[in-house]
Amino acid sequence: MATAAPSNTVRSARAAQLSDLWEHKWRRAEPLGHVLRVEDADQWVRFHSLPDSKRYAENAAEYDEILRRHRTVLHELHGSVGSGSLHVIAADWGWRDLSAGWSRRRLPGAWPWRSSQADEDPNAGRNYFWAASELSEPEIDALLLAAADDQGHFVIGAPDLEWLYCPYDGGADVLLPSAVERDAIKTRHTDWLSSHPGGL
Repeated sequence: MATAAPSNTVRSARAAQLSDLWEHKWRRAEPLGHVLRVEDADQWVRFHSLPDSKRYAENAAEYDEILRRHRTVLHELHGSVGSGSLHVIAADWGWRDLSAGWSRRRLPGAWPWRSSQADEDPNAGRNYFWAASELSEPEIDALLLAAADDQGHFVIGAPDLEWLYCPYDGGADVLLPSAVERDAIKTRHTDWLSSHPGGL
């Protein structure tokens, strides 16, 4: 789905601060994993969350493995999953109702950040983005599991948005400040990389 530059940023101090951070680090790319990996392909790596690129967990052991892999990479990026200083952005799609959206309902303390036209067609609907911080480790885990079950769309970012972690149903897209840092974390987890030639 094509996306346009953000519009309708919510007018509040915290929204303005987050917008300034985002624009400084990630220019005008939408906070969506599938968009970011195209816009910043030289900084991107994808890790799968289950062996053999299996997409969905079927038992408790597989859910444990999903969380183990997510936590491992997040710990390497930040040092602690539930430190409280991470930004979390939830993405929803809707026609007209800003209060709708399954991602927002799963994000504790979510507040409206911005919205944007989904594509050039004014009748195609909008993307809605919600933000939160100060989340505990169990709250982060709940979001990771929701993404794993395709029950929400989230971007987790460093306090300065230097790196981004975008979990999805099957793994996570990770964006680093440089190709060098991307290659370093990629080398540490070669067994979690896609076995497909396209890397997806």
